[in-house]
Amino acid sequence: MNQKEIFVAQFDSIPAQFPIQGEARAAIHNGIDFPTTRDEKWKYTRVNSILESSFQSVESTLENVDSFKLDATWSYLVFVNGKFNQTISDDMPDGVSMTSLAACNGDVKKEMLSKLGSLIDFKKEAFPSLNTGYFEDGAFIKVRKNTKIEQNICILSITDGQGQAVNARNLIHVESGAEVKFVHQFEGLDNENSFTNSVCEIFVDENAHADYYLIESEGANTKAITNTNISQKRDSNFTIVTITKSGQLVRNNINMAITEPGCESNMMGIYFTDGNQHVDNQTYADHQDHGCNSNELYKGVMADRSTGVFNGKIMVHQAAQQTNAFQSNQNILLSDKATINTKPELEIYADDVKCSHGCTIGQLDEEAMFYLQSRGLGKEAAHRLLVQAFAQDVIDTIKIDSLRQSVEQFIESKFE
Repeated sequence: MNQKEIFVAQFDSIPAQFPIQGEARAAIHNGIDFPTTRDEKWKYTRVNSILESSFQSVESTLENVDSFKLDATWSYLVFVNGKFNQTISDDMPDGVSMTSLAACNGDVKKEMLSKLGSLIDFKKEAFPSLNTGYFEDGAFIKVRKNTKIEQNICILSITDGQGQAVNARNLIHVESGAEVKFVHQFEGLDNENSFTNSVCEIFVDENAHADYYLIESEGANTKAITNTNISQKRDSNFTIVTITKSGQLVRNNINMAITEPGCESNMMGIYFTDGNQHVDNQTYADHQDHGCNSNELYKGVMADRSTGVFNGKIMVHQAAQQTNAFQSNQNILLSDKATINTKPELEIYADDVKCSHGCTIGQLDEEAMFYLQSRGLGKEAAHRLLVQAFAQDVIDTIKIDSLRQSVEQFIESKFE
């Protein structure tokens, strides 16, 4: 067997539950290859360290997740090693229904299957195909029409044990006129050399407002690939904020399909790298109809020998007149050996648009450092203050106070 066959064979003992899983398995066994640096989108990210790894499946005995909770007032859906743990999960607030994918039946199952896989090209992309073929469980969440959900909902995904491979899968449907905030939090427990392969499909109906915060904190010696695909309908508002705290290799793919007029779309991100860490953010804003706005701001702070990658593309179709799209990637290198590869892109087929993109790469301002130190701050304190000021405009887009404060505390502790 070749390397791909050996890698995929590790998952073949997982039973398929749905027809789509058989289709995905056939695709990955019979034709789809895992990406290499010869693929333009993966030019700077090598996945050999994943494909050459041996993984195991261990049943977790985790009974308490309080130490992972950023705010005890949120409603938590807890998944451990990819499986829903109802015992340590919370009930959903009024207006929200949640069904475990493995437990779906009847009309709920029909609705779930009609959406599952519809926002990703799992027959052409290897990691989404692997996820679709071998996920064991996940959440199907529906937010009822015209309801405003005051309580924040957290999908807490925990990888427990060394050498675990988890295909995390979630499906979210925000019905018309609803308002909701989600936090998707990835954590690890004694999980060195683990691999998380996540797919989340999010449907945002007309006039709906949804925020989605992706928090990546699985540990220094872990690898993760996330695929988040969103479809927006008329006059909807959607914001995704990605916060990468740790991970040896992290790759985030975010695809935003802006399908009808009047949408507001925001993609924000902040990533902190050190050691030999590698973080790769790939974004795609697909403007398909007229009169929509998209805003995109990603910021990176890189130290030691770490590397960052940003590739953001804005596509404006001919029908998407009166589009207003902004994209920016800004980076600070704290070491001469840190590296960033950044490529913002525009592809425009309409003539009545306002679009801009840009990137910056630099170091901490020496004059600002001197000024702060001359006012009595030590070098470390001045350093930390400037890093936090650099990240602040992304942090300010976080509309959950407790989450925003936890990110600020993380920055303070990381650069202490």
